[in-house]
Amino acid sequence: MRIAGSAPLVSALDGTPTRRRSGVARIRLGTVGDVVRFAVALLLVLAASNSAHGQSGTPAPGQLEFFEKSIRPLLANHCYACHSSRAATVFGDFRLDSREALLQGGRSGEAVVIGDPDASRLIQAVRYDGGVSMPPSGKLSDREIADLSEWVLQGAPWPEAPSGSTPALSDGNGAGHWAWQPLAEVPAPEVRDREWPRGDIDRFVLARLEARQLAPVESADRHALLRRLALDLTGLPPTPAQVERFASDSSPEALESAVDRLLASPAFGERWGRHWLDLSGYADTWGLGRRIPARHAWRYRDYVIDAFNHDKPYDRFVREQVAGDVLEFRDDRQRREQLIATGFLAIGPWALVDQDKVQLQMDIVDNQLDTVGRAVLGLTVGCARCHDHKFDPIPQRDYYALAGIFTSSKTIDGRLSGVFSDVHRTALPETSEEMRQRAWELDRWQMAYDEALEAEGRAREEVERLQAAVDAFKEAEPESAARKETADRLASAQKELASLKTESERVLYYGKPLPPTAVALADEPEPSDTSIRHGGDPHALGDPVPRGFLSVVPLDSSPKIANRRLIGIGFQKSSGRLELAGWLSDAGNPLPARVMANRVWHHLLGSGIVASVDNFGLLGDRPTHPDLLDYLALRLQRLDWSVKGLVREIVLSRTYGLSPAHQERAAEADPENRLLWRANRRRLEAETIRDAVLLVSGSLDRRAGGPSLPLGSRGSVRLATPPLLVANLELGDDVRHRRTVYLPTLRKSQLTEADILNLFDFPDPNTVKGRRDVTTVPTQALYLMNSPFLIRQAKQAASALLAADVSDEERVREFLFEALGRPATPADVARAQEFLRDTEAGLGREDAWARYCHAVFASNEFLFRS
Repeated sequence: MRIAGSAPLVSALDGTPTRRRSGVARIRLGTVGDVVRFAVALLLVLAASNSAHGQSGTPAPGQLEFFEKSIRPLLANHCYACHSSRAATVFGDFRLDSREALLQGGRSGEAVVIGDPDASRLIQAVRYDGGVSMPPSGKLSDREIADLSEWVLQGAPWPEAPSGSTPALSDGNGAGHWAWQPLAEVPAPEVRDREWPRGDIDRFVLARLEARQLAPVESADRHALLRRLALDLTGLPPTPAQVERFASDSSPEALESAVDRLLASPAFGERWGRHWLDLSGYADTWGLGRRIPARHAWRYRDYVIDAFNHDKPYDRFVREQVAGDVLEFRDDRQRREQLIATGFLAIGPWALVDQDKVQLQMDIVDNQLDTVGRAVLGLTVGCARCHDHKFDPIPQRDYYALAGIFTSSKTIDGRLSGVFSDVHRTALPETSEEMRQRAWELDRWQMAYDEALEAEGRAREEVERLQAAVDAFKEAEPESAARKETADRLASAQKELASLKTESERVLYYGKPLPPTAVALADEPEPSDTSIRHGGDPHALGDPVPRGFLSVVPLDSSPKIANRRLIGIGFQKSSGRLELAGWLSDAGNPLPARVMANRVWHHLLGSGIVASVDNFGLLGDRPTHPDLLDYLALRLQRLDWSVKGLVREIVLSRTYGLSPAHQERAAEADPENRLLWRANRRRLEAETIRDAVLLVSGSLDRRAGGPSLPLGSRGSVRLATPPLLVANLELGDDVRHRRTVYLPTLRKSQLTEADILNLFDFPDPNTVKGRRDVTTVPTQALYLMNSPFLIRQAKQAASALLAADVSDEERVREFLFEALGRPATPADVARAQEFLRDTEAGLGREDAWARYCHAVFASNEFLFRS
């Protein structure tokens, strides 16, 4: 099949754009099998490589973090009592407290086959499907078994300190690490080419290039630059009106004006709010295996989007999310906003169905510390749960000093129906407009509930009538065909009655308009310090630790956690979150400003100055431009912590505006472009692809905010304790065509109707993910060719084009201008007309145009930001 377009329409297997010499891209569907076979072979090679790597090589940082967060606590909690050097008797001569002991096995032989969980006796034992069932006290949870299996598959990576102790703490290593040093005021360097820089950012970049005898490539053309700006700042391609306005404005302020308009767009908050949601663990469901609806979570999502749109100072943004419920407030509006903000730590992958409430609490606290540590500080604080951090100077005492703050905060409430806990909710101040709206909705709800009850009553009467008829047949004609037919009708009526009964209960419990409520934190009535947990076991208490902060960042004026604080005319006991919020937002703490400035750079330039955006510790990457990073961090502070201000300064630099052109000499000297001699070409994220398709096809619903879960549709929730979303959940009509950030986010695989998220690296909402993975797999190409969503939107775009009274050439020019943000070339038009002519002969005019639009949607030029 031939596909028109001047840009490459097929990606190479590594995701890089490719061009066809003939100028016509071709997709040969017969080669899909070859691609799949190649991919399978490649995966097998990679699997073998990973296995070997895990056996003898240095584990990757992500594998070590997985071990410290998931595996070591599991082993300590369930295995060390019988299978470690501290056990009174080592059962079976098998120890699990070092990698060497693990691989050596015990009296029964080897316990682990590296890279093969199914063949490993250890995994067979915890699955209870071998001759031995471990632990004998009870089977591990499904998640714990899955984590152990994944660990063995990775090669059983195990971090070992070189001297048998924690290097960062015992030897003083890491004390001088760059990340926790004060921000340095470094003047911009002098450069030889004084004409090129627009500001200090460019001087820092150019100085590094000139030191290597390199020079930046040319600037991007105006169409490419505007498309880059629109995608980076709003997550949407520019409209034809925006392109024409920018292209026709020859004034020196044209670029600044275009940037300011994009920054002022509501789409800015939707784009940049999604970046923050990747860090917060936000989702519209609770739990890990179950899909328990989080009905009020959407308020936090909307808070984040509004915060970026209104350019809330970042230090204030952090304070509200950590301690919004205990901050002072001017009025009900601010009080409401601050309560919702604590969803940052109140919304998470809580295993609400858990009989061990102490374990549940410490798991929640660990997740909260990990989220604050990675998202705000760029530190893997969670690695100190079981022992002193193996690499960074974070002692276990510091972990539990922080943990005491969160054990003194309420995230969940008691028990409901045995082992089920519920999240803590807080009533929000209700505005007069909300009261009027809720009163109107209550009237409509009452009508809907009455109708549901009436339908249920009619169905019950029908069941009773048919039941009486069947009973009569039993005496008169027990074997007659009429009796069988009546019995079948009774069975159908009983099913319908059950369905209608469930529907009336759904309307009663889930349809009734409620006062505004938020999932929020609150201080416990009796906050207190907590104790060290030996080996991370929540039941193995050690010495108590006063609540406090990380000693790795000593501040001259570190706040002290008061036992009581003045509230109005009285006193209230304090968890310490208020003081923690102050410590995190203190201008003397270098980590929050460095981490956020680096995140902004990462989202705009494609790679952070520190590539490991969530880890500034000793295992993280070193900064490529340390002086520039400190300059940006100080600029963020001096701009009153304005994220928009920092974004504006970066995108107006020449560095940001470079083209992605290749330069042979620079590529040889710096193949990874760490010195920024060109722009990085990047594939769009899953949400941006979907939103761009909806915008270009004319289907995008620009309504913002509000609930995402389709609980208003019949059969969307299975009533139980806890209630669960059904497996075949469908999007409601009110959210189906809205921007992807407003679709429900589930903690397991995303909805089938939004399967582009599953295929194009949407992050796991159970983790902190500041830098998304970018994979290239055969299923992505198959999705682009066969997705019902893309086919449907291509038909929508084609229908709109054909409705216009213009020539086919004008239709091609109009569509490419809207989809690619640039004028069509003569070659574009010629190839499109050839394709349309050939395709129309066999499929008809409408299908030909739909396939042309589909081909453009699947092209590299549409899918990549260059």
